[in-house]
Formats: sequence, C-alpha cells, structure tokens
Amino acid sequence: MQQLTAGLRCGITLATIIVSLAGLLACSAAPGTSEVHNTTKPSSTPQTTSRPTNSNPISETSSGEPIERIMPSVVTILTEWVDYSYFLQPMPYKGAASGIIFRSDGYIITNNHVVEDANSITVILQDGRILPGALWGADPFTDLAVIKIETSNLPTATLGDSRNLKLGDEVIAVGNAFDLPGGHTVTRGIISALGRSIKLEKGIILHDIIQTDAAINPGNSGGPLIDKTGKVIGINTAIIGGAENIGFAISAAIATPVINELIRNRMLTWPWLGIAAIDLTPAIAFELGISYREGVLINEVYGDGPAAHAGLRKDDVIIQVNSHEVASVSGLEETVRKCSIGSRVEVSIIREGKSQSVIITLEQIPRQF
Repeated sequence: MQQLTAGLRCGITLATIIVSLAGLLACSAAPGTSEVHNTTKPSSTPQTTSRPTNSNPISETSSGEPIERIMPSVVTILTEWVDYSYFLQPMPYKGAASGIIFRSDGYIITNNHVVEDANSITVILQDGRILPGALWGADPFTDLAVIKIETSNLPTATLGDSRNLKLGDEVIAVGNAFDLPGGHTVTRGIISALGRSIKLEKGIILHDIIQTDAAINPGNSGGPLIDKTGKVIGINTAIIGGAENIGFAISAAIATPVINELIRNRMLTWPWLGIAAIDLTPAIAFELGISYREGVLINEVYGDGPAAHAGLRKDDVIIQVNSHEVASVSGLEETVRKCSIGSRVEVSIIREGKSQSVIITLEQIPRQF
C-alpha cells in the first residue's frame, strides 16, 4: 500500500485515505526546499530570507482577470515550532504555507495543520508587509483555522458556492508552493471529482473534498482554489504523493460556516457516537456470517462515550442511522455531524447475525479526537 500523508506545517505525516485512495502528501512546505521528505517533521531547519512583492506575474494569461482579483488577498504564512530529538534536545523548525484574507480587519483562513502547535506565526502580505499573526480559532475536524493580524483595510477574497461545481469546470490554485522566491505560484486545471472523503493520520475524516488536477505542492496548504470568476471554491489541503495531478481542497460549502463560527466563537463543537470503526467489506461480512455487504463494523467502543452508554459492542455492524442507510465510516460520520449535540438517534445494528435498534444520545466530541 502507498504511504498516505497529510499536511503538517512544513513536514509530512503518515495517514490513510478512503475510497481506495492512498498516499496523501503534505501541502505545507519547508522554505527554500525542493524535495519532499516522508517524515512527520522537516529534516532540517529551513532558512527564511527577505521576500520581494509579487507584482501580478501572469496577468497576460487568459486567466489573468480572476488571478488579479484573488492575488492581493493571498498571503504567505511562516510558522516556527520546537520538536525534540531522540536525546530530548529541543530542535527548532520553520515552515511555510498559504492563507486567504477573509475579512478586511485581519482575519485570515488557512489549514489547521499549518498552524497546529506553532510557537509563532508570521504573515507576509502581497504588498510586502510582514506582520505577526495569532491563532484566533481552529477546528481539527475540518482542518481549518483562522489567524488574526492587527491591521485593517485589507483586500479580501470572496468565497463562492462550491455546490454549483461540475466535473470538468476550470479552476486555478494559488499559493506559496515550496516557498519559492519571487511570489506565489499559480496553476490551472479542472475539477476531477466532487464529494471525496479523505482520512487523516489521527483518524479525522474530511468530507465534501474537491479533487483537482491543478498542481498543488507543499506550501500550497491554506491557499485558494478559485473558479473562473476569481471566487474561492476550495481551500487547498493535500495531494497524493507519487500520483499524477491528484490534489484535494476543502469545499467552500464546508469552509464558509466553519470559518464564520470560528470567528464568532474560536472553536466548533461536533457530535459523536464514541466508536472506532471500519468499512464492512464482503470478505469481513462472510467471516462474520452476516448477509449484509455494506455497513460499519465497530472495532472499539470508547468506555465513556455515547455508544458505550447505549450498550453498543465491538463487532456490532451499524447499517442505519435514523432510517438512513450507512454504507461506510465516511457516510456514518457525515450523517452524525448533521445531528445536534444532545439529540437522540436511532441506530440499527447487526449483532451476532440478528438485527436490532438502539437509541443513542449524541455527545460533544472530546478535543483529543
């Protein structure tokens, strides 16, 4: 199986992906590097140099107008954090990624993995200003974060409606690819697939992901994927290493309410069942001796979670939630996330070959999950 990695600042971290995809590669970069390392942290401490202002580098192309619209609102994000060596010696690291100015009073969108555990954040604007940034709010379950800088009258991006996208629609990715000197990189492609789900290292599943063949590279994390009008229809987040032009962006339909809530309350709360599970396959179903070929097989019930309180057990197979069929872990999580914390849901299961239903009261997911 290919190694799957998800962006983590300027390093790369192992993960897995759903629907037969594997090999997600980080989209945040070590400044000045041209090689991606299959590690959870960068292999060396990168050097950061002064940066020239990006002065509309490709306005002569047919895509010039949307690029001119988005470019002033795209920023470079530099992070620093400390890790420890095998001998417990502190080792400083630096990373570089991208962000999008969402509000003129200094609120910037990026990926959670870009700023997670960062000791310091620096934002470089298109006009060359270098400003300290502070993490305002973050949601690891959607891999989105908001940074705040203390300034005003900034140029802003407009988030579009990703629900209207179609396969084959032209898109443009903008960002700080590999932290190359001279300004941001612009690449062009199409919408390759819609509604993907990808699973990150910690078991977090990102839903409603846009797949594109526009080149996305380390350093693009947090940057915009725009449509032909210059509106942001996705937040670039990951690629598959070793594949040919397979990249992913968090859809604007997912990002917009999350970002608005992060600005208001600095965090989000999500409901959960309190289980770890895998997709039921025909081979597993045959082994268990059940007739169902689709569903979710529980392989762990967390001791103090909602499922445990309701009596669910390891090896139970979930086939429905509130009479809606569940065919995969991704589908189960997506269904549960549409419910509110404290709501009661009817979960249909197969246990030892027999079907039954239980009522589960959803609780707030603990932050460690």
